[in-house]
Amino acid sequence: MKSTQNGRPGDVSIRTTLLRTATLVLLTIAFAAAVRFVPILGHLVQKTASTQMWQSLYGMLGLEGGTEREQLILVGIMIVCFILALVVQTGCILCWQAWRGRKA
Repeated sequence: MKSTQNGRPGDVSIRTTLLRTATLVLLTIAFAAAVRFVPILGHLVQKTASTQMWQSLYGMLGLEGGTEREQLILVGIMIVCFILALVVQTGCILCWQAWRGRKA
């Protein structure tokens, strides 16, 4: 990690933070677009949304309308895409740091 002006090794610069945030947002959008445009992922979401667990969740939250159910599915998709993007980004950062450490 880059150190800032006060020199603490765990601190990162504002530029690095903004870059990581932008990357996280773009990865999340890319994964969400993949769910929309890759047919096998769309089918996987449909199968998941029709499981007994999701049906129980609908009942527990009192969601009776189709629109409410679709909104819950969309929220679930976005949460999963965000978590996946966070894991990918963290893995890339760790690989980058290891590569830089070997190079130095």
